[in-house]
Amino acid sequence: MDDRSGLTDAERPRVEVRRLPGSPDLAALADGTEDVVWLDSGLPDGTPDTARARAAWSVLACTDGPFAARLRHERRRARVDVSAASRAWFGSDRSSDAPAFAVLDDLLARTPRLPEPVRGCGFALGWVGFLGYELGRESGGPDRTADGHADADLRFVDRAVVVGPDGGAWALALVVDAEPAASAANRAWLEEVTVPPTRADVAEAPPGLPAVAAAGRVSRAAYEAAVEACRGEIREGNAFQVCLTTAFAVPGLEAGVAPGTDAHLAEYLRLRAADPVPFGAYLRLGALRVASRSPERFLRITADGVVTAEPIKGTRRRVADPEADAAARADLTTSAKDRAENVMIVDLLRNDLLRTAVPGSVHVDRLCAVETYASVHQLVSTVSAVLPVGASRAATVRAAFPPGSMTGAPKSSATAIADRLEAAPRGVYSGAVGYFSASGAVDLSVVIRTLVTVLDEDGRVVSRTLGAGGAVTWSLVPADEADEVETKTRSVLGGVGAVARW
Repeated sequence: MDDRSGLTDAERPRVEVRRLPGSPDLAALADGTEDVVWLDSGLPDGTPDTARARAAWSVLACTDGPFAARLRHERRRARVDVSAASRAWFGSDRSSDAPAFAVLDDLLARTPRLPEPVRGCGFALGWVGFLGYELGRESGGPDRTADGHADADLRFVDRAVVVGPDGGAWALALVVDAEPAASAANRAWLEEVTVPPTRADVAEAPPGLPAVAAAGRVSRAAYEAAVEACRGEIREGNAFQVCLTTAFAVPGLEAGVAPGTDAHLAEYLRLRAADPVPFGAYLRLGALRVASRSPERFLRITADGVVTAEPIKGTRRRVADPEADAAARADLTTSAKDRAENVMIVDLLRNDLLRTAVPGSVHVDRLCAVETYASVHQLVSTVSAVLPVGASRAATVRAAFPPGSMTGAPKSSATAIADRLEAAPRGVYSGAVGYFSASGAVDLSVVIRTLVTVLDEDGRVVSRTLGAGGAVTWSLVPADEADEVETKTRSVLGGVGAVARW
């Protein structure tokens, strides 16, 4: 990411930092903010160091600061809204039919480059939000748009709180000499932001949540038939692996939320308490609520251009009995099917990264390593590369989008097969959530195990869906794949008092 903004010294921003006392309750801060993006890292005790490094930092990004800007891409049109104080960087409000990644590339080029304000944390303010699965049409995927919400919503944020691995917290705010009023407002926010008390009424789940049905978009028999159709495509040589997904309609919110709180945030906190993950996220963006319990990183790019992908393929549920749990872990370790799924996606990602990386720099750092979390054992691989100096971060993400673990291989044919069989857009699910920092760093998770809610103008729920799916290869049994889909819904549906029925 190179800074081509051509700003004068007076127009060039800087980040002011305040170390906060104690460890703040980011949930309470999120509850007191309008639109918000909370990138929520957390892992239970005993997590391996390789996984713990992914969960080192959490970011609570406030979208209502005086330098705010927004990129929203919906129905193939981009809308850029810019506050008066940030027009020197991003220009005026505008709309166009330009591709989302092209508009993002332009906005990142206009974003002034800022140094890392807190050592070890790549986030230096910048653009936060989501890229929906349907943006894959810009890199050769099926030509669809999301249903009921935008394909992408990214906000430029000038205020944030970051929390590090030891619980230390810092407030960050943007200031610039050419905008004294906006800078004064941000300095005032910086001094006023406090550590709220723990909100037990929000964090604790109401007892005895009833098990209500989350209805499948298709029947189990229809899903198994689609799996068999994928096997037919593989037999004909049209793909090696197809990520076939479906969705479940989740019933309305349960009672037990304190008055004046964000009920969807309260629901997210119940999920969070039950299953800590490295890439949790809660987004409140206009009429959209996204509650993600993702364990998977899509891409990380450091400020100096090292890019890393960490695909997950292969999962076993943990069980209470230690011997049975060890047996489940051993079964995953030796499973030829699961290793084959993982290796196929690793090979796909090597190709994706090579499109924008320095030739010869792509390496597989880990292959099919088993990591154990609170509820699952998983096979995780790590692929890394080095970008040329000044490489476009938007171009690097576009070249690898959608995440390979959610497409199959080869990507273009696998996504076409899945789209024909699913016959519906995926939306936020299977896309990416995270940030494009003003430091040049990028960190994006894969949107899985995620509840997506769309509201109407009066705040009533229009739709609440949970996507789930699995990798189809030749050797599998369709009924087993349907069982895997049900298993993948449990960590989210259990936290909201629902169970999959299809």
